[in-house]
Amino acid sequence: MRRKKKTFWRPAAAGFGVMYLAITGLATWLVKEQFADDYGQRFREGAVTILAKKASEKEFSMEEVRDGWDEAQRKDFYQALANEELWRVDSDRLLISVAFYDEDGKLLAKSRDQVGGSSVRESGTVIREYASFALDDFLSQEEKIQLARYNSKRVQTWDLTQPDPLRFSVRVSPNGRELWAIYVQELMWTEEGEWDGDWYTDPVTGSRHIQDSGVTVDYATGQEMGEGKTFYETDSEIVWQWLNPAVPDAERTEGVISSETNLGLPYMDVYGGGSYEKWKKWSESPYLHDIPETGEFVWESGLEEPPFIIDSDGLYYRGRYQLKVGMVDAPSAYMEIRMEGRPWLAAMDYMKYVYLAGAALTLVCMAGIVRSFSRTYDRQAALEENRRDFINAMAHELKTPLGVIRNFAENLLEHNMEEKRDYYLAQIIRQTEEMDQMAAEMIELSKLDSEELVLGNEPVSFSELIREQMARLEPKLQEMRLAVEYQEEGSFVVNGDRNYLAKAVWNLLSNAVEYNQPDGGIWIRIGTGQCVIENTGLPLKEDQLLHAFDLFYSGAKEAGGGNRHMGMGLFLARKILRLHGLDAGLENGDGRIRAIIK
Repeated sequence: MRRKKKTFWRPAAAGFGVMYLAITGLATWLVKEQFADDYGQRFREGAVTILAKKASEKEFSMEEVRDGWDEAQRKDFYQALANEELWRVDSDRLLISVAFYDEDGKLLAKSRDQVGGSSVRESGTVIREYASFALDDFLSQEEKIQLARYNSKRVQTWDLTQPDPLRFSVRVSPNGRELWAIYVQELMWTEEGEWDGDWYTDPVTGSRHIQDSGVTVDYATGQEMGEGKTFYETDSEIVWQWLNPAVPDAERTEGVISSETNLGLPYMDVYGGGSYEKWKKWSESPYLHDIPETGEFVWESGLEEPPFIIDSDGLYYRGRYQLKVGMVDAPSAYMEIRMEGRPWLAAMDYMKYVYLAGAALTLVCMAGIVRSFSRTYDRQAALEENRRDFINAMAHELKTPLGVIRNFAENLLEHNMEEKRDYYLAQIIRQTEEMDQMAAEMIELSKLDSEELVLGNEPVSFSELIREQMARLEPKLQEMRLAVEYQEEGSFVVNGDRNYLAKAVWNLLSNAVEYNQPDGGIWIRIGTGQCVIENTGLPLKEDQLLHAFDLFYSGAKEAGGGNRHMGMGLFLARKILRLHGLDAGLENGDGRIRAIIK
């Protein structure tokens, strides 16, 4: 039986596991589809916004943008635009890259991790406009991560009412085309009222630094946050640096320009917010970075909307738009916007609490159903065991009368002791009557176990039942010279089936008579909600008290019953009483055996 229980738990757990995975998988797929549709919609809206902006804003008709620009100047200009457009597609989980191509389809610039982006000046003269350097061309991935972590610290601690905690600076060659060094400084400041008037010259930039915000404004809401403060730099410390190994130290410190700069890490801007985790996902995406050096463009500005090219696979949602942008007094250019989203990951993150709740609910349901099946299994096992015990007990009970009948029949057949012929026949009849009584009790037991059993519902007085059944026992009482004493201390009335309750009372009273002693007594006490029947007799053992109401239990033979068996009388009595919401039990008294109904 234990082995069967183990195999029962395993398929039940496996079945619930499969059901849980199927339901959550389907729900996640539906949410994933919703996220994918949302990504596509946001991306299209962002692309159209960029297209409308390029068609209307002045930056494409600036006087500086002329055919006379060389290729390097033109690339710098477009590179400054490539990272600016990322924020126009607003989504927490959608990442994009922007690339610009010239009229011949040659790559000009693309979104990238960069340092710089502002003008490089010397003595007020602009050496290089939009000067920026791709970090991938100089730094390893580990060095980029270190730099990004410092930038993340700056983003997290950014406060419009306080000065910058960190400064990023670069050293470049005199012509502004070569990156020689990157510095990260931790800055110390003091307010104007606490400044002692001694100027501190920054060793990296070679300048004195003041931050004066005037009236502080929250850029996100446009609300004034209060009067600004003036801060003076009083000290600094280089906490991280990168030095170009191709540049000698002596050359690096002579004739170069040191400039305060911007660190351009997409999705981790000090003004626009963002996070280190989002930048890391963007920087590790091959699709957003493997921009081809040459592109093919089929869309012209006469179309209402540029074509959307889908490059999605099973895990990532990917696509791209190709736009044509025109400039006044300058050649046209093409823009390709790529987007990448992870709808599966977004859906799983969105559903995480549903997973937990679903898992908890599944476990509760599984435990409940498994417990129910386990109870059913135990009940069936118990029924099977009772069936075997019943068959064994019936065989044992029938063996005695059948043996007696056989012996007496053989004696009659051999014509032995003809003078006892009537005695033998009487014994045979008596044994058949006992077997008939046993069969009747088995039929009654079968009826009580039937689902079709319908009990009557009428007020039944136990006082009346007991007096009626004791009247039937009067001959036996006289034969054994048993004294009967009644004591009524209250009313004991039950709504139920009178006939079945009469059988239960009869079995208890006949048992009290059968297992009594000659010249003994029976004491019946009826109180409110209970009835007590006592008879003289030897005390019952603990196991006899415990199993007296079991089917075919015969352990009471020793208690003054001789060879008489208890049959099914007490078992039927308790079963009938329990069907009426009552119960029966046995206990030892002072020289008495007490049956209690309550």
